[in-house]
Amino acid sequence: KEEFGHCTVPNNYSDNTSLGHWCDMMRTAYSNLQKGRRKVGDINLKPDRIERLEEIGFKWHVHDALFHKHYHELVAFKEKFGHCNVPRKFANNPPLGLWCKAMQITYNRIQMGMKPRRILSPDWIELLQEVGLIGF
Repeated sequence: KEEFGHCTVPNNYSDNTSLGHWCDMMRTAYSNLQKGRRKVGDINLKPDRIERLEEIGFKWHVHDALFHKHYHELVAFKEKFGHCNVPRKFANNPPLGLWCKAMQITYNRIQMGMKPRRILSPDWIELLQEVGLIGF
């Protein structure tokens, strides 16, 4: 958190694979707890640990956090430039251009009845349609 300003560690975090794996195990344990399972493997996620992780900003659902981060960046881009045509290699924010393209491809796959390679919930589709990235 001190280095990046957030606790959204991806499962495949290459700089520290142990940390990425540990975060993935915590998220899995939390998900199982939400489904009524108390313990999975050696992990028994207790309420005090959940509380401590949430206090530092740990995200249980990485996809949600990343989606909203990029979505807000897209909204700011549109406010500045008046459109959502983010270049794939946008110099000010290269990941934003790649994310926008990935969201468009995912949406198109869903529209064609194909299985998407990424998660794109109905709520997210609605947000992306409202801002003008997809479905125009």
